[in-house]
Amino acid sequence: MQSSGAQSTRNCVSCGRAFSWDANVCPYCGHDYRVAMMGPQQQQKKESAMPVIGGVLVLIVGILYLIAGGVIAAGSSFFMGFGGGFGVACGAIILVLGIIALLGGIFAIQRKNFALALIGGIFTVPSILGLIGLILIAVSKDEFTN
Repeated sequence: MQSSGAQSTRNCVSCGRAFSWDANVCPYCGHDYRVAMMGPQQQQKKESAMPVIGGVLVLIVGILYLIAGGVIAAGSSFFMGFGGGFGVACGAIILVLGIIALLGGIFAIQRKNFALALIGGIFTVPSILGLIGLILIAVSKDEFTN
């Protein structure tokens, strides 16, 4: 015993044997007291496949938007007789939506920047695949960084 009244040994909570108070690990059973001193550890985020699946669905719809936008823009410019300028403008808008959807799908797969992944998913909502992708991305918000 020390003169200050503090004990120089303690009993192990695992095996019950006495050992030095300064030791971080019980020499008899190996119980590690450093883990106990850190307090309750934060649970690590459990990653699911939802953002990846949602991102892939949004990517698929984005690619389809690019194809459709290109066909509409090219077809309208080729057949100028029926709504030429209007058709090209609509095709260009669909192309831009496709690019935004592609970026959103990429961000969702990488689990980065939830807001951009969500925006990319929102632009794909007119399709059922896009809606499913958006739901999967929105539900997995906690798995994103930033």
